[in-house]
Amino acid sequence: MTLLIKEPSTDLFNQAKDGLLEIKVNPSPFDISAAPKGAEFATQHFVGYEAYLKANASEKQPEGRVPSTVLWLFDDEIFVGVFDVRHALNAFLLQRGGHIAYEIIPSKRGKNYTLKGLKLVLNWCKQNLDLDEVLLFCDERNIASHKVLEKALEYFGGKRLEPHKAGENIECGYWLKTY
Repeated sequence: MTLLIKEPSTDLFNQAKDGLLEIKVNPSPFDISAAPKGAEFATQHFVGYEAYLKANASEKQPEGRVPSTVLWLFDDEIFVGVFDVRHALNAFLLQRGGHIAYEIIPSKRGKNYTLKGLKLVLNWCKQNLDLDEVLLFCDERNIASHKVLEKALEYFGGKRLEPHKAGENIECGYWLKTY
């Protein structure tokens, strides 16, 4: 098993298409990210999706938005998930969303891909964004994400925040150290 994170590209699209369709059809019930919408957009109009990602990575963003980069997670040549990395935090992301959102394709869940992918993404954040720590959130009802983030806290270090109400949900936050 060789895990890699890669920015989406036309060359990788055929490897990722089936997984993107799976995310579109079976999104996580706790998803507040744009993963299902992004998956739909990517499968319907990949050239437009690439342009959208390039615009999102730009430092010039509309009011209330921050730059972000999407990273696809591959196990060898098999697409297994997507990470959305926000380069900075605004008031909204400090309460809900944080720096990193993720989605593992449904057929690959429960195989430790989130934690292993998160390790790669934390390193990417240090190398590319010069961040020493990143903030992640999960809904208090999302037991699987709690387990992943607790393990990440144990492995990488950081701090667990007190749960707080954000909109209709109770959000649990974790600051994780990059390396």
